[in-house]
Amino acid sequence: MKKTILLIFSLLIVQCFSLKAQKIEEKEKIKITGFVDFNGYYDTREFSVLTYNILANMNRFQYFSLTNYESDKGSFDLENTYAEHNLRWKLSKTSPLDLTMQYVLRGGPNNDDYRLGVRARLNSVPKISSFFEKLNMSYSINPMFIQFRRNSKTKYMSIIEHVYRINIAPKILKNRLYLGGFIDQNFHYLNDGGVVFKYVSEHQLGVRMINQLYAVFEFRINDFMSDENYGLGYGLEYKIVF
Repeated sequence: MKKTILLIFSLLIVQCFSLKAQKIEEKEKIKITGFVDFNGYYDTREFSVLTYNILANMNRFQYFSLTNYESDKGSFDLENTYAEHNLRWKLSKTSPLDLTMQYVLRGGPNNDDYRLGVRARLNSVPKISSFFEKLNMSYSINPMFIQFRRNSKTKYMSIIEHVYRINIAPKILKNRLYLGGFIDQNFHYLNDGGVVFKYVSEHQLGVRMINQLYAVFEFRINDFMSDENYGLGYGLEYKIVF
């Protein structure tokens, strides 16, 4: 039931973008762009993963979500759920900075988070954009300064999200190969006032086979797992671009 609600919620967000564009079309030219992609993997730690991502751009607003279903070890039943819904607003038409609001959903009671932060798209910073352009690379960093959770104290500076993508030799390979991923740098505050970091990271190599169907290979790190923090995933990705 919860999986169905998450899917409906994500699709409603995209529909809201479409309706908003229709209402203001006469006042300002609006173009909605984005994608939906579906990913199925098997992890060498003996569990399966199904993920879908949604990106929708409209003027200075952006919506992005990821919804992740994961099985227990040795099982193909996708019983574990994790999702993020992000709403971003560019400070100006040319600004590389976005205000961000994030809603994180996890399986279980009283463990969903609401986060506020600022995202910097370093590949859009004028003085260094040419460097990223030569690498065919995008890179953003998004510190979350405030985090709210039910029945918990407000947290400050809870996580820094790093996201990147590199199109490898796009002219020669005709956009058939990419490397992309993320690094979540989680702050863990100790009782003595110290800070340690716990990382969740995925680095994906995608090879386009036909149209928008990709073979994908991932290297994964999750410091929140009690054992076997490192694993390799392989599977398929299908992308719908609009």
